[in-house]
Amino acid sequence: MSLVSNFFMAVGLSADAFAVSVARGACGVRADLRLAVRTGLVFGSVEASMVLLGWLLGSSFAGLITDIDHWIALLLLGAVGGHMIHAGISDSEGNDVCAETTQSGMKMLLTALGTSVDGAAIGVTLAFIDVSIWHAVAIVGAVSFCISTLGVLIGPQVGALLGRRAEVVGGLVLITIGLSIFYAHMHAAGAL
Repeated sequence: MSLVSNFFMAVGLSADAFAVSVARGACGVRADLRLAVRTGLVFGSVEASMVLLGWLLGSSFAGLITDIDHWIALLLLGAVGGHMIHAGISDSEGNDVCAETTQSGMKMLLTALGTSVDGAAIGVTLAFIDVSIWHAVAIVGAVSFCISTLGVLIGPQVGALLGRRAEVVGGLVLITIGLSIFYAHMHAAGAL
């Protein structure tokens, strides 16, 4: 997997963290740099950790299913991407965003874990393909940090609307990566 693919994967994974970060920022009257950096650090480190955890789990059984790994990558990335698209276009608003995104450290950590579950699924997928996991984890962590920090900083200006669209774009990116992995494997096998 190339550096560019890792970057776009990281952007796709960070879309839900960006949406939450924009919502956190939108609850404030003006941009708060300390909150933005703290949010970025939490979301970036949790997202990177979940990718690594998924990779460790996937690596333990990757050798057993190499003949179908491209199908697994396609299904996992497609499911995660489809879920993100559904969440991004869903009409359900849920509870008050500002009440859910208070500055409590525990709430921020739980939110980061919730938005990073897809990172674990991607990590499992990465175990089935030729990738430097440390590069992938570093890129995911850095991109998630930057995007989450930016989300809090621009939140007061753009509000939650952009965050919902970001989830749709992120989902489309993940589905595209899944299709790309599937196509590359099928093409190498001579099936396409």
